[in-house]
Amino acid sequence: MKIAGHNGWVIDIGVRGYEETQRWQKSLISLRKRGLIRDLLIIVEHPPVITLGRQTKPANLAHIDTSLKQVEVERGGDVTYHGPGQLVCYQIFDLNARGRDLHKHIRSLEQTVIDTLNDYNVSGKRVEGLTGVWVDTDDGERKITSIGVAAKQWVSYHGLAVNLETDLEAFKTFNPCGLQPEIMTTLSKLTGVQIDRIKFGASLTKAFCSIFETDFTPITLDEISENIESQEGGGHV
Repeated sequence: MKIAGHNGWVIDIGVRGYEETQRWQKSLISLRKRGLIRDLLIIVEHPPVITLGRQTKPANLAHIDTSLKQVEVERGGDVTYHGPGQLVCYQIFDLNARGRDLHKHIRSLEQTVIDTLNDYNVSGKRVEGLTGVWVDTDDGERKITSIGVAAKQWVSYHGLAVNLETDLEAFKTFNPCGLQPEIMTTLSKLTGVQIDRIKFGASLTKAFCSIFETDFTPITLDEISENIESQEGGGHV
């Protein structure tokens, strides 16, 4: 999909541990600052893990499942869960070229998910005063996407997590993002069908291309390393 604007990359790294992916993001930030890589979307699925953002409040962890790994992270927001059946998308973006506005960045992430949900005949929305993407159901407003970002010298990292077929029981031992556990939902629950993560990732990438006016072309880990080596004469991601 050719877009008049920026050129970027997208990579799907499959199922990877949260901490491994966090370390990889940090190495990519440095490369993005130096202009050795393009703006990059990383699509991934994590084994079960609970992440604690900068605004995590102890009260939200009162009954947490201690058998699950917990990781403190630099992103904004409170506590949340990542696990099977959830698509996570991280953005290594140079916001120096995008207006240096984290709030605008977050709103754009929300709109990207809203546009993607339209492909599944699901109407996503924002809720005033809260971050993420929500849907209206017979039981009231429910949250389908959590968003938390951070930036170093205006290079963004962390990102969004969309519940495709996530086990909602995993949210019930803490208050996700400071909210009641039953507030969470999944796309499969809303549509009544199984959701293919690869296909959803392709739809999400298409929406990213439009909202961020960037042509995100697929790339592999080997191709990223080769690109860096061609510019530096050696080195690996």
